[in-house]
Amino acid sequence: MFESAAFKGFAEGENLQVGFPDAFFKDLLPVIDDLLELKITMYIFWFLSQLEDKSSYIRSVDFAEDEALMRMLDGPTNVAEALKKAVKRGTLLKVDITTRSTATGTYYFLNSPQGRAAVEAIGQGKFSFNDSPRKGISLGKMKPNIYKLYEENIGAITPMMAEILKEDEARYPSLWIMEAIQIAVQRNARNWKYVQAILESWQKEGRDGKDRQNAKRDGKTYWERWLEKRG
Repeated sequence: MFESAAFKGFAEGENLQVGFPDAFFKDLLPVIDDLLELKITMYIFWFLSQLEDKSSYIRSVDFAEDEALMRMLDGPTNVAEALKKAVKRGTLLKVDITTRSTATGTYYFLNSPQGRAAVEAIGQGKFSFNDSPRKGISLGKMKPNIYKLYEENIGAITPMMAEILKEDEARYPSLWIMEAIQIAVQRNARNWKYVQAILESWQKEGRDGKDRQNAKRDGKTYWERWLEKRG
């Protein structure tokens, strides 16, 4: 099984929140009598909260690609058994897709209004799959939080800055924030307002290809104006 180690405590600024419905604690948790089933159920809630595109499903390949999960549950056989129990209990809805070349495989949805609507839409051939490759999400590769990124690339965090970061983290996807900070560092523009200018541009114009170049341009324009005001 997964190697046991003493828990070192929650880190300061660790503000990624994974939401659980009230029914999880009142109705589901009391009846789950299998530790592996509990782990896979909680993992799915965590995984779905990580998705930038807010997809409502997790694929069988997503489990297989997370080596940390496989170690924690001691291999694919236990993962498959835990999923089977969660489906039988009614926590998950399972759909096998064989009709689309770009979306074949097994999909799992939470048994929620959104999940039930998605499964119904699949049955009617109306569900919109996101065919773009997913960024790897793994328990062993946690995204750095916004506070750590700020301290490592920009500077010390004041109480006022902490509030600004909290608001921006809620407003923009974490992947955007990481890329915007990277652009700022490459341009030696280590100022949060420069990062915000890039994020605002992406939010208005998009974030792929040409729009990323526009974001860099807009960030540079902002940075020049900021320097002029200082002078």
